[in-house]
Amino acid sequence: MAWFHRKETQDLEEQNVRCGCRPRPCCPEPVPGPPGPPGMPGRPGATGPAGVTGATGPAGVTGATGPTGATGATGPAGVTGATGSTGATGPSGGATGPTGPTGVTGSTGPTGVTGSTGPTGVTGPTGPTGATGATGATGPAGTAASTELLAAYSTPSAPGTAGQPLVFDQNAAVSGSDISHTAGESEFTIGTPGLYAVSFHGNVAPVSTASFPLTITLDLEQNGTPVPGALASHTFNSAADAATMSFNFPVEISSVPAVLQVMAQGGNFIYTAPAVSIYKVNNS
Repeated sequence: MAWFHRKETQDLEEQNVRCGCRPRPCCPEPVPGPPGPPGMPGRPGATGPAGVTGATGPAGVTGATGPTGATGATGPAGVTGATGSTGATGPSGGATGPTGPTGVTGSTGPTGVTGSTGPTGVTGPTGPTGATGATGATGPAGTAASTELLAAYSTPSAPGTAGQPLVFDQNAAVSGSDISHTAGESEFTIGTPGLYAVSFHGNVAPVSTASFPLTITLDLEQNGTPVPGALASHTFNSAADAATMSFNFPVEISSVPAVLQVMAQGGNFIYTAPAVSIYKVNNS
């Protein structure tokens, strides 16, 4: 209440000042006594009715115009109009000009191919046979040409190994001195140049410990080099498999002495009853 009293007094003084009246003298401030006990809080009063809505204010200033929007997509093309009628044909060109002068004659071409020779004339008739001359004396009888031949073989079965030659322990027939072989050896030595025919055959079987399939090749070598075409080959699929292998091939000997051997390739095997024969066909 004291606050409302002070507020009312302040409002009256401000009104007197505005009206030109003298202000009332201020009363001495009372000396406050000791504070009393706090009072019970009062109950809230009912809310008063809402005041009348004020008048609408004036419209604000119109804002600046926004930027122009993006141009829309172009619409579809219209239907093509009908083709107009063809115009009249223009007049023809002027008259044909005069013919130009004849060009220079070109150079002469190359001479053509010579024609084929005509047929040979008919052979005249054979003249009469002359008289037979007297028979000459008979010459001395010539000596018969010697036969150059050597054949060899082996009797017991023997083990064969890749990269090693076959051994022949017996000589069967020997004629002449151009071919030589020592029993129990693998080498056949040729002492005279010429063409020689070499024939070989023998029975071959793999060892029981071989890995299958096993391919064994027997070929003829001249001075350690295989003779092309002079070979025999067989593929074995089990230890019980066996085969007869053979070849017959001519060999040209141009440089002597030349050594011929039957060489083994492929793996370990047993060979039985091998035989080889070499004979001279003619001299170089």
